[in-house]
This record gives sequence, C-alpha cells and structure tokens, in this order.
Amino acid sequence: MALIRHKSTGFAGAFATPATAWQAFFLRGDKVAVIDENGLAYNGDLAGAGGGKLGGVPDPYWFYTDGLLQLPDDPHGSWQTMFVRGDGALLYNWDRGVIRDVPWTRNDNWGIALPAGYRSGIDAMSQAPNSADGNWRTYFFKGPRVLTLHWVTGVERERLITEGPDPAGCAGWARLPADFRADLDHVLALSPAADGTRRSLLIRGEIGCVLGWATGAEKTGPLATLMPGLAALPAPFTTRYRPVSGRYVGVNGAGRVELRLDVDGDRALNTVSGDVFTVTGGTTTYTNSFRAGGVDALVSEHQVQINVTGSVRFANPSTRTDLQVVVPRSAVGQPQGDADLILAVPAWDDGDQWSAAYESTAFRSVDVETDNIAGTVPFTRYDTSRGPAPAWYRHRVATVPDAYAEAGIELRVAGTTNVPADTSGADLRWSEAELHASMVANFSLQRDVPQWKLWTFVTTRHTKNGVIGVMFDQSGAQRQGMAVFHSALADFGLVGRNHEFHTYVHELGHAFNLLHAWQKDLARPPAPLGPNNGFGDLSWMNYPQNYQGPSGDNGEDAFWGAFAFQFSDDELRHLRHGFYRHVVPGGDNFVVDSALDLGGAEVAMAPITDESGLRLEVRGKTTFEYGEPVMAELKLTRTGTRGDVRVVPELTPKSEHVAIFVGDPQGRTRLFRPIARLCTGHGPGVPVRTLTEAEPAVYDTAFIGYGSDGLYFSDPGRYKVTAVYLAPDGSRVVSEARAIRVRHPITRVEQEVGDLLLGDQQGTLLALLGSDAPQLREGNDALAEVVEKHGRHPLAAYARLARGANAGRHFQHLRDGRVQVREPDIKESITQLSAAIEASKGDEGLDNITLNAAMRRLATVHAKEGDVAQATVVLDRMVGHFRSKHVPAQVQRRIEAQAAETRAQITEIAD
Repeated sequence: MALIRHKSTGFAGAFATPATAWQAFFLRGDKVAVIDENGLAYNGDLAGAGGGKLGGVPDPYWFYTDGLLQLPDDPHGSWQTMFVRGDGALLYNWDRGVIRDVPWTRNDNWGIALPAGYRSGIDAMSQAPNSADGNWRTYFFKGPRVLTLHWVTGVERERLITEGPDPAGCAGWARLPADFRADLDHVLALSPAADGTRRSLLIRGEIGCVLGWATGAEKTGPLATLMPGLAALPAPFTTRYRPVSGRYVGVNGAGRVELRLDVDGDRALNTVSGDVFTVTGGTTTYTNSFRAGGVDALVSEHQVQINVTGSVRFANPSTRTDLQVVVPRSAVGQPQGDADLILAVPAWDDGDQWSAAYESTAFRSVDVETDNIAGTVPFTRYDTSRGPAPAWYRHRVATVPDAYAEAGIELRVAGTTNVPADTSGADLRWSEAELHASMVANFSLQRDVPQWKLWTFVTTRHTKNGVIGVMFDQSGAQRQGMAVFHSALADFGLVGRNHEFHTYVHELGHAFNLLHAWQKDLARPPAPLGPNNGFGDLSWMNYPQNYQGPSGDNGEDAFWGAFAFQFSDDELRHLRHGFYRHVVPGGDNFVVDSALDLGGAEVAMAPITDESGLRLEVRGKTTFEYGEPVMAELKLTRTGTRGDVRVVPELTPKSEHVAIFVGDPQGRTRLFRPIARLCTGHGPGVPVRTLTEAEPAVYDTAFIGYGSDGLYFSDPGRYKVTAVYLAPDGSRVVSEARAIRVRHPITRVEQEVGDLLLGDQQGTLLALLGSDAPQLREGNDALAEVVEKHGRHPLAAYARLARGANAGRHFQHLRDGRVQVREPDIKESITQLSAAIEASKGDEGLDNITLNAAMRRLATVHAKEGDVAQATVVLDRMVGHFRSKHVPAQVQRRIEAQAAETRAQITEIAD
C-alpha cells in the first residue's frame, strides 16, 4: 500500500523552503504554485520552479506525487526534497539532481523502524529539527496521532497530536481546535515567532490553522483568510476534490459490472474490485468477481489512473489478468464522472470494457428488515461518550448503519416490519430451528438465493443460557438472518450500553461471513490471525472479555478503553472487496469462502434480482422408498407482479427450458441430464401459453431418477432438488431447493424390490417408459420379476407403467438389415396400465401428474382396440378421481381440458 494517502485538496503536497525569506511550494500534477507571506511568487510548470532547478525530477514523480518532504541542506548548502509516490521515494538535490530513487523502506532506518500502523496511509510528513547528534528527524502524522522518527536510532516518540510531536515546547498543541486534532492533510513549517518559538501551518481540506507551538492557534479558518500568500493561490490549488472511491455500475451488452474503487477517503485499502453479472430478460445472474490489491493510483491534475498487470485475481477461472481504471477528478459539489474499466488478457490483446457510472460512496448496499417480538425493543443508537473509549476518540451518537457506513457498507431499512406471534413455547426461549422457521414465515424479502438482504429478529431468550445474539441461518442459502435476545441483554444489564451496540454489529458481521477474531484460521481457506492469536484485535468481531492487549492490558475494560468502534483492516478488506459469493448473504456457507452449497452450476444460474413475474416450484413427494423412481412435480405460477405472462408450458428437463439439479447426501451437486433431450428451437416456434389470473399456473412432471449420468438417487439419504426455468423473454427463474429423503430398506422384500428397480437398464426403461431394445433385456427381466413376484408391492406400479406403456405401442428397430416392427400388445397394455392405475388411487403408487398421463394413455389403448366406450369411461373416471381429491379449480379445469383433447384424439383413432 502507498505510504501516503491521497488527498482531497487541490494540491498533492506542499513544503516550506529553508530560505531566509519564507516561501512555500504547492505541487499539483506537473504544476507548481510558489507563495511567500505576501503573495504569489510563481505559477507554472515544475520545470520552471525554483529557478529551473526542479527540471530534473523524473517521471512518474513529475506528474504523480503523493507527498513532499523538505529535507535539510546537503553539506554544500544545496536544498534537498523527497518526492513520495506509492511505495517509492525520490531524494532530489536541487543542484545535483536525483540522488536516489528507491522504495521508501530503504530510507535509512524507515523500513525497520516505522511500526505497522505507520507504514501506509500516512496523512502528512514534516521534517523536524536535527537531533543533538546532528541526525535527521521526521514527524509522521496519521489520524489523531503523530510519530517522531530519528533516522538512526528509531522511534523517539508516538503520541496524540494534542500532546505534540516533541516532549518539550509543544504546549500549544494541547489547545488545538477540534478540527485539527486528527486527519491532517498537510503540515508546513512557518517562520518562527518574534521570540523564536516554532510555528506551523496545519491544513485540513479547505481550512487551515496557524499554530504557535508554545501558545496555540493564532488563526484558523479558510486558507485564504490566514495570510495574503495563501489568498493568492490560483483557483485550481484551492479547489477541494471529492474522493473517487466508491461504487460504479456499468453495462456492456448483456454484461453488467459493479466496480469498487478504494484508493482515497477513510481507511483506503488501495484496492480495486468488482462483480460481473449477466442480464437476460428480467433476470440478473452472477458471473464472476475480480480483485487487485496494493494498487498504485496515479493521481494527476484531472484524473486518477490505475494500471495492474498480471495480478488481477478472479473468483472463477478467467484469462483476464490485467486491469486499467481511469476516473476523472471532480470538485466537491460537482457530480462524479464515469469510470472507464478494462479487464484484459496479457499484452492487452483482448479485453472487456465498461463505462461505469458513479452510484454511491458505499462499496456495497444491503437491505435489512427488522422484526421484533412484542415487548422487546430493537437497538437504535449509542452515545459513545457514555462509556470508555480511546483518549483520542471523537465521541458521537452512533447507529448500526453508522458502524457499517464507516466500513463502506450501506445498510438500508427495507421490507415489512412485523411483530410476529411468539411460537417459542411457554418458556419464551428460541432454538435455531424456531428462528429459521420464523425467518421463512416473516422475512418478506427472503429467498433461498444469494442477495443483499438480511433479516434481523429481536426476541426474548435463546434456549442456551448466556447467548445474547446469534447468526442462526446456517441451512439452505445461509447467512440471511440473525437474532438478538433482548431479554437476555436486559438480564445482564446491557441494554443501552456499548455491549448492545457491539452485539448487533457483531452478529451482522457473521451474516457477511466474518468469523470471530480468534477463529479466522478455521476458515476455508484459513485467514491469518491478528495479534495474540486474534484475541488482540480491536475489532467488532472480537469479544471484549476475551481481549488480550499488547502490554498485558486484558479484558473488557482494556478493550473498551482502546476500541475505536471499527473493524480490522482484514475485515474491511473482506467486507469491501471479498468475492461476491464470499460476502453476500445466501452465498457461500458460513466459514467457507469457496465451497458451493448448491453446487457450481445452479448457483451460477440463481438470479440476483427476479422481475420475471413467475415463480417455479418443485413439488410432490418428499420421502421415497429405496429404489422408488423419483418424480419431480414442477409448477410454474404467475405471480402477478408483471400481469399476464407468456410461458412455454413444457416443464420437463427434456425440453430446452428447464434444468434440474440434484444434490446428494455426500454434498455433491449434479445437473440432471435426461437420456434424451428435445431441441425445440429449430421449428417455426415454441408453443406458448399465457398465464392469467384465471389460469395462473402450468404443471408438469419429470422422472429424474435416471439420466445420462446414471442413477441420481441410488443411496438412502437426504437429497436436494432445484429447478431452473428459462422464460421466453430470457428470464431465468429458479425454484427453492426441495428436500427429498430416500429411506433405508427395512424388510427383505423392500431390499429386493429396490434392487430390482435400480440399475442402468431399469433406469433407462423407466425414463423411456419401456423399450424392446435387446440391450435392455436384463432390465426388462428385472421389471417383469417385480410384477410377477411382487405385484402387490406399491412400487410395482412403476414397473407396470413402463411395461404397459411399452406394450400399448408398436416398437420398431433395425435387425438383420431391415426394419422390424412389433405391433402393440393391447391386452397386455390394458392389464398392466389398469393395475398401475388401480394401485395409485390412494396415497401410494404413481404421483398425480403421472397418474393423469397413465389414464389418458390407457384410454388411448382402449381406443386402439376399438373400445371407444371403455376409453370414455376411463377419461370420466380420471376427471372424477381428481375432483374427489379437491385439486385447485384451475387444475381441475386443465384436467377436464386434457380429457376433452384425448377424446378428440380417440375419435380420430376410431375413425
């Protein structure tokens, strides 16, 4: 990271010369303004400043300098200036030119003597008087503190700014106005007072303070009011610029990027990151994330440019390794211009380009819905002056959104606020299962997909004593909910105190996949621990009672006395720049940065937003016997948010519009690939239907037990099934995962029937509803054995269905060089289909949609035999059967329409 932070002032650096008559140089890009106490002495190019002696300053310091430090003269009386940019430091002699251009860590003892907190993000530097032994000394200002470094012996002093940089002669620093006690931009030496005491000019934004080191502030206010020379600075040097850091959004074709620049502003991490999405129709789908840390932002007069070569990291494999961002600088009060982003392959032979519009100072925005049990009070705000805090801390009244805003995360109040009924039982205690059930029932924004939405639930007590907060949502799409136990907080006397504030921020941190400070090494992959194995972190994610300070100052009092109400740098980096699925609620499982809960394929398809006006559901049985063919019933419903919606009514995975994913008991997820897939996009058009308020849904069923990759439910255990529907407008509608359990066989018969139904050939026959193919003979034999030996077993209905459907149609195949046709066996077909249907009239046997299709198939077989009357009877029975089951009215109407369509087909067969 850069040694000196970027400034919002109109000049990057300034220094006072050691001349007898005071002068100050202000550097802006390659332009310099020189003033004395009375006016402007020079305004022009760097090369012409100082009588032309700065013309030897090389690029990139010529254009891009972060800060300046005027050093003591050399032994010959020549002036010397240090130009600092990024992690580089140029020592320039005004008479001899460049002395050295090295990393700043090679400036004498800087590399070993400067402590961790002063190795990046320095606010300002100012040269101190030489030490008594004649060696150089420098003041480093950062935040509310100042460090004094002896270039040979090391750190001499590190104190609050109000205590002064030196042990003596600094009484005036204690009288500094509040605006100048932290976050200074520039510190320049001024001519000493008449009594010889030291004076300095402190600059913070557009205001300044003339400080007498012994007496205090002499003048404060806008720079132009402090002295005539400052009033004479040209307008560009007095223009204050807004930080370029924040979130930018751009669209390029179907690709949308959310770009995050973090190079200036509060606790800048010198990082560029972003997430890439694909927009199709009314849906947005996550594609990839990228990140480049330790970037070198080139800040010139009019723009900030960032170039990264070879070190761009991606969440998913990518050939892009290089990055460039160019963003204009805008004055405070003016709109921020667009950022131009390029992600390119090595040598820039190919790349993706976006023009991204500025959207927010926040790197990420999250909608938070809060519900609370009646009698509990959600946290609102905390006055930090009511409790201990660091001596330098500027007290304020803070909220949970404030804490996250300082980390670059915007929390927005959203959703419907509820005061849900208490379902926790008479003891008023809540388990994780009850919490999750409440979230599903009450979280109006909840979906089992990754999304920037969270649920906060304020309730009474947890089932485990001592728990005051929990991120409980660790099933399904995890990390979408957290709870705070208000009654437990009250039991401990913590309501309204810093502990309550800490609890809310802490539990939300878990929802963003932050671990406890001392548990980061348990993450996958592990993260480094902070001081004292993480117990020394002054962070929201540490427990105050666990705190172990650097000097043995441990426990709650020590924690609160040193805690600045903020996250650690590593936690900031995760919150601001972690890859999308690592951070977003509902993304990667808690503790896991890379493992996918639902598997890579369907997660990539889960929409971030869904305005399709459709809802897809996987329905049907949730418990199957060992070996039982697994059927997925799919329902596609019009939600009404877009009115009537045109859909392709065929919902089977054989079509081009539906994909089904199966997660097995071992945690693997596979895309279900049917053994036959229908390509319907080459004809005159795909049949569509309009879903209306009167007819709001379409249904279908799919056998997903066997496909091109073999058996999907061969082992007893728990599975998850997720379906994806591609709408005509390109919207990708994803169902919630449907939990399915395959039971262990209990009896010998259950084991035998299950084994007979499992197998590649049997699976193929069930998928195809039978076949005469010779290569499937063993499978047919197994199905025949089920019928003949275990005909009364409920699972025999599936064997009968396959055999009956196959018998009711002719079968043709190539044999001996010619086509051979096997004619339908009507009697066998009627026997097997009738038995399958009869076995399914209750709660066992075929599912409803398969039963519907079987009865229509049986009617057709009767018609082929010429028995139209019996065919009509079967169709009437079908309509009556489902009416007796009290299916929804629109479903019943659809069944009646199917019966009518089949009657029309029967008439054609009979004719």
